Amino acid sequence: MQTLLVEAFGPLVVAFVVFVAVAGARRLVHHFRNRLTPDQLQAARDSFRNRLVHPNSSEVEQGIGACLPQRLLDLYDDRKTILTEQLEIRRPRANPENDAEPQNPAEWIEAFLPLDLESQKYALNLCDQGWGKGFCFATDGEGNFYWIPANDTRLGDAPVYFAHSDPVANQQVASTLDEFLSWPRIIHAPEPQQEETPA
Repeated sequence: MQTLLVEAFGPLVVAFVVFVAVAGARRLVHHFRNRLTPDQLQAARDSFRNRLVHPNSSEVEQGIGACLPQRLLDLYDDRKTILTEQLEIRRPRANPENDAEPQNPAEWIEAFLPLDLESQKYALNLCDQGWGKGFCFATDGEGNFYWIPANDTRLGDAPVYFAHSDPVANQQVASTLDEFLSWPRIIHAPEPQQEETPA
């Protein structure tokens, strides 16, 4: 009986092991072949930061068919904030709308997203989720996004939401963007290294 099982399933097991090994090797070769050099990584980072400081609100508003709040447009004029990475923002007091939440939960922004349509290609599609028109302006680096609604007319400000990708969920974290940005902040990004100037 054992011999029969080995003869029947042995070739299948061997074929499966070979398939897994080949697939793993192809993935490894693909990874090394498509790996970016340090210069390419720096160029990509520089391009991203350049897009952050050159917002294109008209492109976004035309693309989503709605007006962004003025407070969001003002955020992109604040280069110091918009270029900040690894930012922890703490609610100064408990959320009155959620008793189960910790007293002063932290929000994590890995990076702000450029104010252009390109950045939204990699964010959650808010309309597809049934949440309406809006703009994802920051990410936590784990596939989740902070976003603000857009409207038919330009409002002064609007609520800030946090959109989870897995599982898909949406929760309001602040009643306005101004309130959200006024909370105490801690920057966890390392200080940029100063280049030594030759003597």
